[in-house]
Amino acid sequence: MAEPTEDRERILRALRFCLFAFVGLRVAMFVIGVVGVTLFPPLAAVRVPGWPAPAPDPGWQNAFTAWERFDALWFLRIADSGYRLRDGSAAFFPLYPLAIRGLSLALGGHPFAAATIVSNAAFWGGLVVTYLLTASELSERTARTTVLLMCVFPTAHFFLMPYSESLFFLLSVTAFWGARRRRWAVAGAAGAAWRMAGCARR
Repeated sequence: MAEPTEDRERILRALRFCLFAFVGLRVAMFVIGVVGVTLFPPLAAVRVPGWPAPAPDPGWQNAFTAWERFDALWFLRIADSGYRLRDGSAAFFPLYPLAIRGLSLALGGHPFAAATIVSNAAFWGGLVVTYLLTASELSERTARTTVLLMCVFPTAHFFLMPYSESLFFLLSVTAFWGARRRRWAVAGAAGAAWRMAGCARR
């Protein structure tokens, strides 16, 4: 009886700590989006066929829209209207656009909101699984350090953008977690989904 209780307590600690780290990074991203576009406005909005980028105008909207750039536009276009021949969209794997499309339909047709929710939820989930895997392999102190380092790493902002990296990360670490516990169905399902969530090949 003691072991399941200890596991539940560890999971609760992982959820709380990873939420704290995630919220810290999320708030920093809000600030960077607003301040960055105000101080360093882009010269021109990057566009993809069928999905224009929002105008780079200073304002509070940049807390969110500052990150609707580059590959995010491709994922949103694909989620909204699918792949097209000879336009470069085939470089983007399908699982993330499918997740965006499904959630967008549930939200009443808001792909950018859906993409942001999917990326952020996947990153938080990936942090939790990383915490649990690292704590079981090493220690909870090392798990906390690992989570914090992942959040302060210079390119961690990609995990909160409408990119597939966060989903790729969640599925990768879940496959390792399942394999280390000999839960082969979990490892296999995560690995199969991982193949559909790969980062874009440009």
